[in-house]
Amino acid sequence: LMLPPGISSDRKRPDNWSELRSAARADLVVQNDDFVLLMVGTGFKTKGVDRAISALASLPEGLKAKTTLIVVGEGLAKPYLNVAKKLKVAELVRFLGGRNDIPELLLAADVLIHSARKENTGTVILEAIVAGLPVIATAACGYAKHVTKSKAGLVVAEPFSQTKFNQQLIEMLQTEQLQQWSENGLKYAATEDLYSMPEKAADIIEQVLHKKMNLEQAQ
Repeated sequence: LMLPPGISSDRKRPDNWSELRSAARADLVVQNDDFVLLMVGTGFKTKGVDRAISALASLPEGLKAKTTLIVVGEGLAKPYLNVAKKLKVAELVRFLGGRNDIPELLLAADVLIHSARKENTGTVILEAIVAGLPVIATAACGYAKHVTKSKAGLVVAEPFSQTKFNQQLIEMLQTEQLQQWSENGLKYAATEDLYSMPEKAADIIEQVLHKKMNLEQAQ
C-alpha cells in the first residue's frame, strides 16, 4: 500500500512569497538578477555536492559570474571548498550549515539541485516543488518521479553522467522555462495529496486493529 509522502503543508508557497523571497535574498546578499542554486541535506558526498560544484564550474563565464551555489546542512565543507578552489568557483559556493529557515530559502532560490548518489525519498524535492522552486534531481532519488510527474524541472538519468548533468543545468538557467516549471509545481501542490501521510497511516492502523478485534470476537 502506497502512502502519500507526508510533507508539511507549511512548505506550500504563501501569498506573501514575493516579499519573503526579497527579504531572504537580501539576507543572502544576492542581486535580483542573479541565480541562486540551493542544495539541502546532510551527508555531502551522498548528496552529490561535488557534482553540483562541477556543474557550477561548467557554466558559461557570463552565467557563472551571476550564479551562487548555497549548501544547507551539517557536514564537512572543507573538502568541497577545496574542490571549488581547484575549479576556480570558491567565491560562488557558500556553506550555511544547519538552518531552520528552509521555507524562506526555498523561496529565495531559483533552482533546487538534488544530485544525490542514492536517496530513498528526497523530501526536499517535494518541498521545493510545492514552493514553486524548479528542481534538477538525479534519477537515484526516490522522489525524482514527482519532478517528472509534475513537470517541475529535470531528472538526470542513471547511470549518472557529469557532462549530461552540466548540460541540463545550463539548459535550466538559459531557457525561459523556469517560470513554467515553477507554475507546474504549484499546480501539482494544489492537486496532489502530498501532505496526509500521518492521517492515512493512522487510518490504516485503525482499520487493521478494527479487523483484528472483529476476528477475535468472531472466534
